[in-house]
Amino acid sequence: MKIEAELKNTKPMPPRQRAMLNILFTASWLDCYVQRQLRPFGITHPQYNILRILNGSYPKGLSVLDIKGRMIDRSSNVSRLVEKLRESGHVERVPHKGDRRMVVVTISEGGKKLLADIHATGFVDTKNMPGNTLSEAEATELADLLDKFRG
Repeated sequence: MKIEAELKNTKPMPPRQRAMLNILFTASWLDCYVQRQLRPFGITHPQYNILRILNGSYPKGLSVLDIKGRMIDRSSNVSRLVEKLRESGHVERVPHKGDRRMVVVTISEGGKKLLADIHATGFVDTKNMPGNTLSEAEATELADLLDKFRG
């Protein structure tokens, strides 16, 4: 559906304004989609992002600052999110060997199992996810255009 119909807008928009509104609307729509997919697992989108980041760095852990630098939403309170994941048994915090002030966060076996359970639903299957009607070339072009948009 066109962005004008989604926003019930009857007046023409300048192309750059239309693009920006379309990106904002689509980002919100995608966030709601992801939240709905993750709700049965009791985690939020930022928590899933942290688990995904830690799984990618496994077996090496990351500092909270390193995690924050890799987050999609960098305004998230990573320390609080990590603590909630630790309390639920999905991550572990261990003191850094060289700097006692720093803590290293690693994904736990429970966190790896949770990711496997989420992925078993087809959540990351490209045939099921939003945008699956785009060809590989269109998806590449869209990603390149979004990179260019951020400038």
